[in-house]
Amino acid sequence: MESINRLSAHLRDTRIPRYHTSHFINEEHSNRHSRLPHIHDDFLELFYVYSGQGVYLVDGVSYDIKAGDLVICNAGILHGEDPKDARAVRSYSVGIRNVALRGLPDNQLCGPDTVPVLSCGMLSDQIGEIFRLIYLLSSDSQHLNEVCNSLSLSLLLLTYEILLSRKRNTAVQQRSAASATAHRVRRYLDAHYHEALTLSDIAQALHVNEYYLSHVFKSEFGQPPIQYMMRRRIGEAQGMLMDTSIPIGDIAEHLGFSSVSHLNTMFNKYVGIPPGKYRQSMKNMEE
Repeated sequence: MESINRLSAHLRDTRIPRYHTSHFINEEHSNRHSRLPHIHDDFLELFYVYSGQGVYLVDGVSYDIKAGDLVICNAGILHGEDPKDARAVRSYSVGIRNVALRGLPDNQLCGPDTVPVLSCGMLSDQIGEIFRLIYLLSSDSQHLNEVCNSLSLSLLLLTYEILLSRKRNTAVQQRSAASATAHRVRRYLDAHYHEALTLSDIAQALHVNEYYLSHVFKSEFGQPPIQYMMRRRIGEAQGMLMDTSIPIGDIAEHLGFSSVSHLNTMFNKYVGIPPGKYRQSMKNMEE
């Protein structure tokens, strides 16, 4: 395949990127139910704004997004939406695994000094249709999985070439001591969000004053640490509801909720509907 040949020059081993998953969310669902911040550990996600506009969070930074924008969500990097931000976005996303580019960790397409939002410009319509086609074909994975693989590979190469040609890199600014502490706290929470932690537990684990920890974290990320942990749980619950058939009770236990009722209450608070209805709404999504 020509796309494999073109991409092979940028790969650091013999692994070939493969299609993993795809999703579509319409404007109504986007407006009513935020996709809370979450992390994919084992695949890269490309998120495309087919129409509309809103705000998208990547690694703690808010980006204004509009029709024709493509957002790179590297594996291991927090991304999603803040419930307080208004949005009405029609979007498609494609997950790709086995990405091993030279100079980058597995399943990452750009480094931390790169703005992860690309404006596709004159190619917007064509790129949008590739995303849409992958989503439509994925419904028949038994017969069309290899077609999805080929299209995903082409999409990955095209995105990478846009990155290289437009050089949308920005310099990383050195963080202040307070900012560095806030990011250290966030890394700890991303690793332990499913545990029953109190603010005191976090402060003791990181050897930081409890009041100072809470202050610098909220100043940096706009929310208290415990609320951040809850939103992380809900964000991961959304992913499990979208991509698996795992029972809701098992999801609640896996993510550290005290009960299914607790998950239902918090999910409804942040997303606007209970987890069962959310899972069904994703299955019934209409273009």
